[in-house]
Amino acid sequence: MLIVEDDQKISRLLQILFESHGYEVRIARDGEEAWQTFQLFDPAVVILDLMLPGMDGFEVLERIRSIDDEVGVVVLTARGEVENRIKGLKKGADDYVPKPFHLDELLARVESVAKRVRKRDRFQIGDVEFFPRLRKLRYIGGKEVSLSDRESAILEILCEKRGTAVSREELLERVWGDSENISRNVVDVYVKYIRDKLGEAAKFLKTVRGVGYVLDA
Repeated sequence: MLIVEDDQKISRLLQILFESHGYEVRIARDGEEAWQTFQLFDPAVVILDLMLPGMDGFEVLERIRSIDDEVGVVVLTARGEVENRIKGLKKGADDYVPKPFHLDELLARVESVAKRVRKRDRFQIGDVEFFPRLRKLRYIGGKEVSLSDRESAILEILCEKRGTAVSREELLERVWGDSENISRNVVDVYVKYIRDKLGEAAKFLKTVRGVGYVLDA
């Protein structure tokens, strides 16, 4: 979750609230920081204040929607006039909570949006997080490692079909676009690369003899 709020007391209060309910929270205190953090962190939900230093919340919202139609956005602001609510919703906000607000109501609204958006751009593999759009793995402690396009594509397919064996032929067809003229050994080579990067979590990526691979995590 990304909380965009220039009031430090409010942002800290919200951070405590949402972290206590299991959210991973990042804070941005102005529009430019919000935009940069959004691109790096790729959150599932954004709580966005409108009255920000520099780039205002409406512009941040426009930029977010220009690259991401799925992320949930809850606007939280003292600008509670009807015209501002309409403007925010038209620009792509999922909900609008005027200040002052009740924490329980905000939590309920954010959880409702989070359930609705259900982004499929982050998967958990043991202790490792996988971000297919960013082609990155993130380990405990925050260290990250990049994946190649094909490594990321293979791992995303295995995550989508978690618990089901995926054949080498299917991986060749979906990742290379050719299951007839490319050696199946190529898949094995790339799976080895992925296992090396997964570290301890590689134990969940299992070989299915005579078929292919399954992610069992």
